[in-house]
Amino acid sequence: MAYRPALQGGRSLAAHPLIYGLPRMSCDAPDPSAKKGHWRRVWVRLGLGGGLPAGASSFSAAHTRLQQYLAFHKAVGQVMEHTDQESILLESLCTLAVECTPVILAWVCRVEPDNSLQTLAEAGNTAYLDSFAERRSGLPADHGPLFRVWQTQRPLFNEPFSEGPLRRAWQQNARPYQLRSMAVLPIHRDHQPWALLVLYDRDKRGFPQDCQVVLEGIARRVSEALEDWVGILLERVAREHQLLLGTALQAAEEGVVLTDADRHILYVNASFSRMTGYTLAEICRFGLHHLQGPRTDPRTLTEIDEALCGQGFFNGRLLNYRSDGQTFWNHLSIIPIYQRNSAISHYVGIQRDVTAEWLAREQLEYEACHDRLTGLGNRRALMDQVAVTLPRVQRGHGALAICMIDLDHFKPINDLYGHEAGDHVLRVVGRRLHAALRRSDYVARLGGDEFVLLIEGFNHFEELELILVKIEVTVNEPIHLQSGAVVGVRLSMGLCLYPSDYAGDFETLLRYADQALYQSKANKRQRTRYWELFVMEEASGEAISKGSAIHTQIDRGDADESG
Repeated sequence: MAYRPALQGGRSLAAHPLIYGLPRMSCDAPDPSAKKGHWRRVWVRLGLGGGLPAGASSFSAAHTRLQQYLAFHKAVGQVMEHTDQESILLESLCTLAVECTPVILAWVCRVEPDNSLQTLAEAGNTAYLDSFAERRSGLPADHGPLFRVWQTQRPLFNEPFSEGPLRRAWQQNARPYQLRSMAVLPIHRDHQPWALLVLYDRDKRGFPQDCQVVLEGIARRVSEALEDWVGILLERVAREHQLLLGTALQAAEEGVVLTDADRHILYVNASFSRMTGYTLAEICRFGLHHLQGPRTDPRTLTEIDEALCGQGFFNGRLLNYRSDGQTFWNHLSIIPIYQRNSAISHYVGIQRDVTAEWLAREQLEYEACHDRLTGLGNRRALMDQVAVTLPRVQRGHGALAICMIDLDHFKPINDLYGHEAGDHVLRVVGRRLHAALRRSDYVARLGGDEFVLLIEGFNHFEELELILVKIEVTVNEPIHLQSGAVVGVRLSMGLCLYPSDYAGDFETLLRYADQALYQSKANKRQRTRYWELFVMEEASGEAISKGSAIHTQIDRGDADESG
């Protein structure tokens, strides 16, 4: 059997305020018939009269013992009126038993599933319990009085054993502690066996019939109090959990909104107010739709409505507006709360400001698709644009010019004025190329001083030539450096026409344009125009450098459309 150590070294609870200052008294206390002494104060405190009646010395010992147990009963009742804590009640129960009655040892214990005994409270001469724990008293656990009461749930009084070796073994073990009788009473909680109240007396018949009735009443009253406290404890735990939940929600970094099934706002936490700038009263008056604005995606709002009309779950991002008009990206999770009949009773919305994350993501995506120096699209962005442009040109039976550009006289500027001046020239050229093109056209920088143009939507050569001339004039304008120097660059360009019936890949067309650029730069001193044209011949599929072929290709496309 295992025992809990004596409570605080066997400290008496007589000084506890719930014991009402009752003085400690043992079985060696003065005769209660004395006019002065501890017992008179006990009777006064317990409300049994201002003193003992005349001739109290003639009271029988049995009557005196009964009065003591009645005082014990009343004291326990007063303790229960002033506490709802299990530990205080049990400690007071043991202490009052020793203080108010001839009991020299009081013990509350519980029988564990492994038949060990767990001490819940104790008072008096606890040395016997220590001896009992060490030596096990030689009594079989399954035949002892404590286990018998635990199994039958019926109280046991006076000598715990009938004639036989078990009785002699118990008497031999208890004799050094002057224990001649015991009372064992079951205590229930939540209508289940819960503990045992064990009392030891020096008198062989220490628990007469009338005292047994009082003790059974005490055990029954303690059991009723413990059963009542189960509901009180559950309510207290629920209140504590609710308080803890409210504190946690207020301290949470995420904004929390609670609504009823009709989406009427019931609660918002402090983080929601900090995030949006709206208090509970304000957002209740305006409604959650007040967080939305012109840039809020209506498709996302539709998804939220569909989710709430369906299963009630939603998880996604939404652009919201603060009370001061500033926008922020909100990661919104909506969770429904169901009743027992599977109907939705409430919604919990959890909001997290992900503006910094969203902007960082947008920046990464932008840098992945744009040239850092000029801000123009890079090769990846060019291929994404081609994936959209080529099918559109094919569907419209139009024409597309793929232009490779290289800057003339750029290297001397870079060498003479430094890389910062060269970067400035590239930025200026990038802006000028973008300004010279139409909204339907596209420009990208592949690296160094190489650029690619996609020009579409022209119907004849003269229209394309006007665009090319505009590009040349715009780019050839003088460029002013920060040092005050004025420089200029010229263009070399190779063109490849994309026919609507071309079945090859874009990389091949880009290579043809690059070959045309090479020819343009090779003939830079003799050329009459800054660009050279490659066109796919329909018959052979080979690239030729006859500039007149562009007229044939475009005219053929016009004839096909008119036919």
